[in-house]
Amino acid sequence: MRQFTAFILCYFIFFNISCTHKSAIVAPLEPARAAKLFNSYPGLVYGPDSNQQTFDLTLPGNSDINTTGVVIFIHGGGWSGGSKEDFNNLGMDTFFTTRNCAVISMNYRLTDKYPYPAALDDIGSVLDYINNNAENWHVNPAKVCLFGRSSGAHLALEYAYTRNSDGRIKVVVDCFGPVDFTRGDVVNGQLGAFIEAMLGPYTYNDNRWHNASPIYHLAGAVPTLIMQGTADSLVHASQSLALQDSLLARGVPSIYLSWIGNGHGWNQQRWIESRGVVAAWLKQYL
Repeated sequence: MRQFTAFILCYFIFFNISCTHKSAIVAPLEPARAAKLFNSYPGLVYGPDSNQQTFDLTLPGNSDINTTGVVIFIHGGGWSGGSKEDFNNLGMDTFFTTRNCAVISMNYRLTDKYPYPAALDDIGSVLDYINNNAENWHVNPAKVCLFGRSSGAHLALEYAYTRNSDGRIKVVVDCFGPVDFTRGDVVNGQLGAFIEAMLGPYTYNDNRWHNASPIYHLAGAVPTLIMQGTADSLVHASQSLALQDSLLARGVPSIYLSWIGNGHGWNQQRWIESRGVVAAWLKQYL
């Protein structure tokens, strides 16, 4: 019997759920933010590659440095594609800013040009950018949620579990992210081709695929909410279930939201059904 069952069922009923660094850049912003519901600042550059190292920022109009957390969106695309625009026009910026969270949607350096783990380094650079601007933005740099989709979810988990020594990342939202690269169905499947392009060929004695798998770094795990399609043929649901089982076995809070019948990719209707649980989860742990 999974922990948090009563919590999940309560929210399933209420929300009708089906089933789960470096830079010292300071960006001056316009005053009187409280006059608006939220304020958007697109295209901020956080690194030397002004094409790939950019992010969009949305701040609540009444942000407060003590209470306002930050949600960082990390896009998918097989580590070699995609962009921060993947999160546009979904209403997610409004959803989080009205719940007293600033929103950052980040680009990161892609593996077609920059070898892994450049993308993980970029998450660290964005976190440092937040820290440098926290007073100006009126946000708390120690209240961060990483919210990733697909390969972006892998990056969110891997960073939170292995590079969060200062504890700034309080929670991860993992949307159908791969967590164990060493499984046979991964090595020999479509997902394995993406990983090979990122890490090189898999060999039994090669630790790169193992070390890049979040499920093997649970000693540093943080509360993790998982959203996973049951019909996902790229990242099998068994990966997400194994992650949740392993987290709960270690006493790390985790919720699994099953997107019944959904394949690999975003489903806006499923998100609408799930977002009440996400909001409650962030309120508890962020």
